[in-house]
Amino acid sequence: MSGISIRGLNKSHGPLHVLKNIDLDVAPGDFTVLLGPSGCGKSTLLSAVAGLDPIDSGSIEIGSVDVTETDPSRRGIAMVFQSYALYPTMTVRRNLSFGLQVKGTPRAEIERRVARVAGMLQIEQLLDRKPAALSGGQRQRVAIGRALVQEARVFLFDEPLSNLDAKLRTETRVELKRLHGQLGATMLYVTHDQIEAMTLATRVAVMRGGQVEQYATPEELYERPATLFVAGFVGSPAMNFLRGTLRADRGVEVGGHVLSLEDYNFLAPPAPGREVILGLRPEHVRLAGAGDTDTVPALTLFMEPMGADTLGWFDLAGQRLSARLSPQRARGTEGPVQLALDLGHASLFDPASGERL
Repeated sequence: MSGISIRGLNKSHGPLHVLKNIDLDVAPGDFTVLLGPSGCGKSTLLSAVAGLDPIDSGSIEIGSVDVTETDPSRRGIAMVFQSYALYPTMTVRRNLSFGLQVKGTPRAEIERRVARVAGMLQIEQLLDRKPAALSGGQRQRVAIGRALVQEARVFLFDEPLSNLDAKLRTETRVELKRLHGQLGATMLYVTHDQIEAMTLATRVAVMRGGQVEQYATPEELYERPATLFVAGFVGSPAMNFLRGTLRADRGVEVGGHVLSLEDYNFLAPPAPGREVILGLRPEHVRLAGAGDTDTVPALTLFMEPMGADTLGWFDLAGQRLSARLSPQRARGTEGPVQLALDLGHASLFDPASGERL
């Protein structure tokens, strides 16, 4: 296994600065996901690691070897693209083995690798078919298999599931998770889908405007987002954001209601009177019951059934917030209500910089 180390990487396309001084370390065996909206630079960063896109400055190391100027074929990487890119006139077996044959790999070794990968991906029965006779999910498995037979040091994935329907995406995602556990290989994966990122990754690099906003485990991203952007981008339904003012008693005033942040771990001493944005996940808002503290009055707007959960939308002093409710609890809820807020899970952000407080 080999890790990836990126230092001071910059890349421009004409006047557009696509990647801005990127520093990133992927530990050996990690499944790191580059997550962000379209145009944030994640695919450009992956192409730079692969050697497909030359960089303007900085360095890239794979397995402690500087590969910044190394040809892609000599970087010890294997790549899976968004399009399947299979040879249509070749059988699955030939698609899997062709790259190895070009390299002059002995026939017995080719057969061993193809049999091993076909077993891992459960495509043994497809080896003699051509791509036209395969479903989208089967084609993507073959594309992944073609990378796996290389037995590379690092595997790169550029949005490999985006051409699949929802059901196949889920199935293939589970397959990739299983494969990573089985191989223990280093994987760098690009997606704009936060569900893919949160379910697959050991660590996630959230990108925005050519920079990495936060690089952390999925749990840390969700529970302690470093910026307002990360907090809003990660999580479905999205985090609630309420504007308020800090008080001297370590509380925050929202719409005339004082909420206690006595146990909040501030990164710097709080400044009374400072404007803040209070972030709270929908699962940390509920309809108040007997004995609940930290409750606020709100007005029911509407209910949004989502199967196992119902998302309730409420108005709190002119600000909208949502609560993840059980369908039974949500049923019949209307008009004025009391909401209980679990402020032990709150996040505070600076409205100007977007940084966590």
